[in-house]
Amino acid sequence: MSDDRSAALVIRVWLEDDDRFRARLTAVDADGAGEDLTVAVASSPGDAVDALRQWLDEFVRHGTNTG
Repeated sequence: MSDDRSAALVIRVWLEDDDRFRARLTAVDADGAGEDLTVAVASSPGDAVDALRQWLDEFVRHGTNTG
């Protein structure tokens, strides 16, 4: 069992052709041993921030089990 209590989250944001906001939050395996996991998709900056907050809360509660 690893004592590593770290995690990585990639937040990709873009605007669609009609200027609609999009975001994808992906938990990535920092060791490169596992698969990346889409945590959330968002259609507004507020939704992206809420998803980030949920992910962080889950990390604090459960360590690296954020998927």
